[in-house]
Amino acid sequence: MATVSEQKILAQYTGWGGLSEAFDLHKKEWHTEFSALKKELTEKEYEAARSSALSAFFTPPEVINEMYGTLQALGVAPRSILEPSMGSGRFFGLLPDSFLESKLYGVELDELTGRMAKKLYPDAYIQIKGYEKASFRDDSFDLAIGNIPFGEYKVYDEQFHRQGQDFLIHDYFFAKSLAKVRPGGILAFVTSKGTLDKKSEEARRYLAERANLIGAVRLPNTAFQKAAGTKVSTDILFLQKKDRPTTAELIPEEDWISLDRNPDGIWMNRYFINHPEMIVGKMEMITGRFGQESACLPDLGKSFSEQLHQAMRNICKPMEREEIDAEEISDKTREIVVD
Repeated sequence: MATVSEQKILAQYTGWGGLSEAFDLHKKEWHTEFSALKKELTEKEYEAARSSALSAFFTPPEVINEMYGTLQALGVAPRSILEPSMGSGRFFGLLPDSFLESKLYGVELDELTGRMAKKLYPDAYIQIKGYEKASFRDDSFDLAIGNIPFGEYKVYDEQFHRQGQDFLIHDYFFAKSLAKVRPGGILAFVTSKGTLDKKSEEARRYLAERANLIGAVRLPNTAFQKAAGTKVSTDILFLQKKDRPTTAELIPEEDWISLDRNPDGIWMNRYFINHPEMIVGKMEMITGRFGQESACLPDLGKSFSEQLHQAMRNICKPMEREEIDAEEISDKTREIVVD
């Protein structure tokens, strides 16, 4: 077990996110770093780190704190928490006092980062492997939270493949986590804006059959710039799992499933068109890697912290009429979460 001083040092480690250039043999300006990584890491560690660098980024503490604040305002009191892409465990490290008695479970693909997380949180049950290989029972957790990886590649998971579902990685983390939380359980994820804004509705309809959207906040593309080394528009989504899936034909045409043009002619999720107060910034068209694309640009006239806090507090308002806590599940059924 790490000492207190060692834990403080380990807690400053933020993972490989934003360092993809250091894993590129053809980036001459990163040759020193590339050579050092090849020398110091085993082949398994190197491949896991390279994969993590492409899809995972450190989450600023102010974002994590606001997510927890929103959950508390909604009345969520989890006894078990899953972080399916935990990195070194920042969401565990910033748990609010009211969540400190929760049992913690985490998954981390990267070997080095996962070992650090185990040192930092020895009382948590942490599996160092891909989420698709993690062994957790369905309907087990009260809350799944974190900053999930994103990318344009799919994850093979036998459970979903048998159903004819092979999701892109960010959609996969939503689908898998919905299976793992109990009915009434909550998902609180930072994700690429592609989850809500991509043209295909297939993944959103899959989620809508199984969960209700509590609320969403769109962050400016500068929110992760310091950590990621790049600008990327992201969303924070809060979902609550239904007691049972709703058949596709019975799903109401909820505004978060489809896209439309906003008053400026930009295609985006209808939820944000109907709730512009949930956008921390302003949607604009910019020149991206593949031409023109939409992005959420920051409102420099106000502090990011103030805007984020206000948007997150707006999430609580629609839920005042709803029942956040599902029917109590007995302690006996909660005792063993891991298969």
